[in-house]
Amino acid sequence: MIKNPHATRAFVAFLVTWSFVILTVTGIVLYVVPHGRVGNWTFWTLGGLGKDGWADVHILFGAVFIVTGALHLYFNWKPFKKYLAERVRGHLAVKRELVTSLIATLLLTLGALFAVPPVSWLFDLNDWAKSAWSRAPGHEPPYARAEATPLPVLARRLDFDLDVALTALREAGIRIKDTQAHGQTSMSLETIARANATTPAALFAMIPEPPRIPIGSEDPTAIEDRLTGTGFGGKTLAAFAETNGLNAQTGQARLLASGIEAEPDETLKAIAERYSTRPIEIAKVLLAPAYRLPSAP
Repeated sequence: MIKNPHATRAFVAFLVTWSFVILTVTGIVLYVVPHGRVGNWTFWTLGGLGKDGWADVHILFGAVFIVTGALHLYFNWKPFKKYLAERVRGHLAVKRELVTSLIATLLLTLGALFAVPPVSWLFDLNDWAKSAWSRAPGHEPPYARAEATPLPVLARRLDFDLDVALTALREAGIRIKDTQAHGQTSMSLETIARANATTPAALFAMIPEPPRIPIGSEDPTAIEDRLTGTGFGGKTLAAFAETNGLNAQTGQARLLASGIEAEPDETLKAIAERYSTRPIEIAKVLLAPAYRLPSAP
């Protein structure tokens, strides 16, 4: 039996309030955190917490909010029931409010399912905020979970010289444990970064770039293999072109030759959606000028 119901009621009320505040803060943070591939590549943190840490806090206080909200309703059930009864006796506003709120909820749900404005604007803003992190130089990994790939495998996949890379890292003061013969290692950039208090992105920036494949000489299949899983669709035409040795004007001209009109500040994803295709198809047109979209004659 509760000895001091008023104190317990106040405690629950304050806990509901604080849970709501924390859920609001963590919800905003999770709304703008970078995509997982970028967060893992840069060891993204905010306030000392990474994406998983913020998600854990959000889940915990979501559960606390549900439990304390139910307790709050339990402790205040009599005044709540009395309020409803008075409202029903006084007029039918409660019924009207109930119906209109249900209709509003249904419309919002349909707006989310079918991506109808203005609901879709919230999702567009979310995508823009998350993709903004990858626009910074070096923040986009070559492919998803590249930081977890053993260095020899990463070197083969990205076609750079492993010995040259290891030499460059060691000359920069990075400590790397030899796990293979000839001073090589099977450690990943993630493991090396944690041992050196840095990030996979910073380590990768120290590795000399392999010779760039001349634009137009890369096979469309090779382009797809290289770009799949890298999140390139969130890049603007200008940023993608610059990363691949083009300028925005040349990129626009190549797209226009395939009947695609685009602005430099548009993302490849937005361009592709407007022409009912995939971002990788837009990338192929940009990097392999002779390539044409499958739907093109």
